[in-house]
Amino acid sequence: MYKNILNNILMDDKPSEGIYNLMESGEMDKIIPELNKLKGFEQHTPYHDKDVLEHTMAVVDSIKPNLNLRMAALLHDISKPDCFTMDEKGRGHFYGHHIRSAEESEAILKRLDYDFDFTMDVKILIRYHYIKEIVSNVKEKGIKKFIDSVGEGRLEDMLELVRADMAGKPNPENIEVVNRLKIMCREYQQKKDAK
Repeated sequence: MYKNILNNILMDDKPSEGIYNLMESGEMDKIIPELNKLKGFEQHTPYHDKDVLEHTMAVVDSIKPNLNLRMAALLHDISKPDCFTMDEKGRGHFYGHHIRSAEESEAILKRLDYDFDFTMDVKILIRYHYIKEIVSNVKEKGIKKFIDSVGEGRLEDMLELVRADMAGKPNPENIEVVNRLKIMCREYQQKKDAK
């Protein structure tokens, strides 16, 4: 029952409205109570102008209406509060949040009785959504590793999640990072196909 409610909300034109309603009514406590820890959790970084929940809702609302993408968007930062540290300059860090969020998303989706393939698809999208390390390493080896990890059949969805995640941040240069990653992936694939 709860799975169907969540699926319907995620496929709405503006999923954040339904998610906020479930949270305010307390019904989300029966579905994904883990979302509550995101509310009001300030990130203390220049890369974000929203708390973790507000950023998550912006990503969910801006991603294509595919259930796997919307679910990955909903859970992509689910473990950020658990990974939070602050440096001596008062700047927040979330080291390894993508790895922990992927693991936590798997547990959540299993609990909600999603099938194995859907769960693994969402988990992999979340695990590799954090592209800072990929784009900073512009060598072909880094792109090959990224594509191999994500899987060629999942690459378009991965790039869509990265785009939506970057669009949910205040820096307009973020979209350029996504475009650069797309070009790098395309060039690698063309080179590979030409062999």
